[in-house]
Amino acid sequence: MLNRLASVAKLAQIAQAGDDFSFNATLPILLKVLARTRADEYLLRLGNTTIKTKSQKELLINQFYWANMSKSSVGAIILSRLTQMPKMAQVLEKASNKLLDQDLVKLFEKPKALEMYKEFLVEKFAQASNHFDFYILGNLLLSLHKGIASFVIDQKDRKSILQAKSSKNKKHSLDFYAYYPNLGPINGRIYLLEDKMVGDFGVMYESVKKILETHQESLNGFDRLNIYVLEDIEPFFEFEESLLDIKG
Repeated sequence: MLNRLASVAKLAQIAQAGDDFSFNATLPILLKVLARTRADEYLLRLGNTTIKTKSQKELLINQFYWANMSKSSVGAIILSRLTQMPKMAQVLEKASNKLLDQDLVKLFEKPKALEMYKEFLVEKFAQASNHFDFYILGNLLLSLHKGIASFVIDQKDRKSILQAKSSKNKKHSLDFYAYYPNLGPINGRIYLLEDKMVGDFGVMYESVKKILETHQESLNGFDRLNIYVLEDIEPFFEFEESLLDIKG
């Protein structure tokens, strides 16, 4: 079951394709809130461009959001479906110890993958040479302690995270959560149904649903795929400020 997560990890390759403008135009954009200029007006950074726009939803300064972007009939920029990026995303940018996508694929093929992963984290945690590595590796260990495996994906300077846990009250089933800079958050379930391997994928944006449907060949290892749009997707585990809860 765990080896099917390799297909989910490979979604980072689809997200990387968003560097092409024509491809990226169909996907949610990633923006940073720089300042609040009026009650409902904000200064945002989109790539190398800074713009002003209004938002009825209150936005947090210095935070990243995904959003749909369009233009009105008079050329004004319209943002919709703003979704805050997990706070851990900004911290991961500063980490030096990461598992690359191809390492995850190899890891998931091992019979004792989680045991090997825990040993890797413990070793790196003991060798942490700076605050960010200590904080990140400590949280990855804390995540495991809480029954959630959190993996960092670093592919061509694009950082993502993949989380997995056993499904409650359902055998031969695994729940997952992931986020990718150009695709937004994704969650779902991998399970056996009448000897068929099924993958349920929930996404935040209709455009992402269409992209995944177009790139289904990247999601190999499944006999059937169900891709749908959800209103809200939350991480299974968010990084904690204090690591004093780590036990054992």
